[in-house]
This record gives sequence, C-alpha cells and structure tokens, in this order.
Amino acid sequence: MTKNQKKTKSGKLFALTICLLCFALCITLADLFSTALTAGNFTGLFSSASKISSYNIYAICMFQSSIQGSAEESSSQVKSQGGAGYIYNDSSVYYVLASAYEQENDAELVKENLESSGYSPTIITIIVPEIDITSNLSANEKSALSSALNIFKSTYQNLYDLSISLDTSIKTETDCKLELNDISSSVNKVKTTFDATFSSKLTNSTLNVKLKLDNLCEILTELIDYTATSSVPFASKLKYTYLETINLNKSLCKEINNEI
Repeated sequence: MTKNQKKTKSGKLFALTICLLCFALCITLADLFSTALTAGNFTGLFSSASKISSYNIYAICMFQSSIQGSAEESSSQVKSQGGAGYIYNDSSVYYVLASAYEQENDAELVKENLESSGYSPTIITIIVPEIDITSNLSANEKSALSSALNIFKSTYQNLYDLSISLDTSIKTETDCKLELNDISSSVNKVKTTFDATFSSKLTNSTLNVKLKLDNLCEILTELIDYTATSSVPFASKLKYTYLETINLNKSLCKEINNEI
C-alpha cells in the first residue's frame, strides 16, 4: 500500500468516527427532548417570564367629589343620558365617568364636544400597571397565564368598539348582544383553559387571576341579560361594563405586583 493510499484510508476512518459520534449525540439529545415533551413540563429546563405592558386609559369625568353620596346622585344623571355613570374611586376621591378612550386625542375631542354643549368635563388618566411574573412555567402554563392577563384589555377594546357602533347607529342593541355572546365565549374559553392548567397549582397570584376572570365572566353575562330602562339605557350599561373591565384589570395588576 502506498503512502497516499494509507493517508486516504486514515482520513476516511477519521471522518467515519466523527459521523458516528455526531449521530450518537443527536440520539441522546432527541431522547432528552422527547422525555421532556412526554412529561409535558419544562419546569427546571428554563425559567420563563410573563410580562404584560402597562397602558393608560383616558376617561371623561363629569363630576368628582370626596363624598360618595354626591357622586351617586351625579352617576344617575349621567346614566340617564347614555353615559357610563361609573364611579371610580382613587385616593378617596369619587369620579363619575361617562366614557373612556385608549387615545388621549379621542378623549380631548369628546371633552371639547361636551364643553360646546354646556358641560364642564375633565379628563382623568387611569394607569393599568405592568405585570412581570418570572417563574418556572411549562409552555402550556405560560400560554394560559399570558392569555388570561391579556383578556381584560382585549375585552375592553371589544366592548368599546361595540359602544361606538351603537352610539353611531351602525349597530342596534340586538346586534350588540349577538356580538357580546361571542366576546363572552372567548373569555370563558380563556378562563376554562386557565382553570384546567392551574387547577392543582394555585398560588396567591394565580388565584387572583382566577377570581378576576370569574368577575369578568359575571359582568359580561349581566350585560347580555340586561334589559334597558329609561333611567339606564343599554348604551350606558355597555360603557359601564367596559370601565368595570378596566378597573378589574387595574386591581389585578396591583394585587399581583404587591405579592412579587
């Protein structure tokens, strides 16, 4: 055998050895990953974070007072005119809110329109704080938690869109209630998944999420079943519910952040 033939044979043996080692490594990693998937739990393999960004809501305030009774009287008047009449309590001040907007410019336009009609509204900013939960979560748990934390804002947005469509006569009350069934169904789906995922793993934080999801389902059912009256038209109840949804979200964020 010539010297070149020996080199060629040696090179082939080396390449074959490398290939066999790579194959063995791939089999080992595949087996490890398969075991993790079968267990359905990535706990311990990585640490995951569920972060929900802070956001602001700009609400039209028609009246404010440090006396709750005075706010309640004003609330009745605002409701009868189609406004939410939602009483928002912050730092011992009771604000009677008529509506709320994601964009400050939209709130400013509504404020100007009300002023031209003889009212004296103000704009208050409702800050829904950031939630940042870092813990060992499986992929399914992270997905269920993120969906639950996000459902409050998306529900507000859906209710707000319905409210605008109703106020501009694009949709009727009947149309709105049909769409409300779909909104409620989406929330219930998120709640069912969350409950099933964390049924045996409830902490203080996840329990708070569960309870707020229960509240959200309840107020949506109440809205769907609501029968309008002259003192509280359906348009008022719809706005009231989306403000209630925002306040649920804010309360949940504060509760969770106080426990972290």
